[in-house]
Amino acid sequence: MKIAIIDMDDLKNPFWGAGAARATREVVRYIHRGINLKSARLTNITFIASIPFFIRKISADLIIENFHAPTSVSFSPVFTKTPVIALPAMFNAHEFAKKYHFPFHWIEKFGMRFYKYMLPYSINDSVKANKLNPELIYKIVPQGVSKEFFMIRHKKPKHILFLGRFDIWQKGIDMLIKAYAKVKDQIKYPLVIAGHGPDEKKIRSLIKELSLEKLVKIVGPAYGKKKQKLISEALFVAFPSRHDEYSVWSLEALASGMPLICFDLPESKWLTGKISLKAKPFDIDQYSQLLLKATDAKVISEMRKEARQFAKKYSWEKVAKDFESFFKYILKREKSYES
Repeated sequence: MKIAIIDMDDLKNPFWGAGAARATREVVRYIHRGINLKSARLTNITFIASIPFFIRKISADLIIENFHAPTSVSFSPVFTKTPVIALPAMFNAHEFAKKYHFPFHWIEKFGMRFYKYMLPYSINDSVKANKLNPELIYKIVPQGVSKEFFMIRHKKPKHILFLGRFDIWQKGIDMLIKAYAKVKDQIKYPLVIAGHGPDEKKIRSLIKELSLEKLVKIVGPAYGKKKQKLISEALFVAFPSRHDEYSVWSLEALASGMPLICFDLPESKWLTGKISLKAKPFDIDQYSQLLLKATDAKVISEMRKEARQFAKKYSWEKVAKDFESFFKYILKREKSYES
């Protein structure tokens, strides 16, 4: 099969370079099209605007479209006769509508009617997609995790770890820092923030505003050995996202034996109480207490064991096989329609 990927994310993208790009490269090899500019918004806009032009020239059996911010959809099936499979890497137009005060969710709702196939990561994704398009044909395939993360050895915990794109609105970094500030005199572990993105200045400003310079450290992007070292020296992972689909990083953290401290959102229903602690949505006071609770050796030691065991259910090999079976089904179905 010849498969083409439409994906705004790219490992070399200075603004994102996130889990979606990593996931795509684990499953198939692809060439990224688009222009990386100095503005994240302009980069997004030029990419979306270019899709109707370059998709017409794509010669492939199938096209996979990774949904993107802020509209999720790009209407790509309108511009090609090749079957398009939607992948909900970013399926939260309603959240971006709140952030930018523009009805992106209306565009998402209208655009979904043009998609015939989808590979949702979870039941939550599939329920939403099915409401927007009852005729949608889909197969639920969760993300995978690389074997290397199961091999990371735990060292004596030195910090609490946040790792992700510096996007305050989505990743909830502001709530994490405010929650940490509430228990800074009790928690006994510094907070390490690893990553990069457009909101770094705002994050540094908030750290300074709360007088946390000595306790909260920004260490920049973390890949390869640097990432493994940060994980090996972490007690647990703070995952305070306001909205986040089934992410690659969450599975990497679990495979490394790192429980997640998060909010009880629809997207986090797949996380059990044995591997995560969940605060009421966006309750900073409760989240701060869970950060503190997770430093209790009796609480966290068993969760660390359970986290790694839980992650064994996920692998890129299984993802690739599930993708392949769905691709074959679509090609067979499309051929029958042609005949």
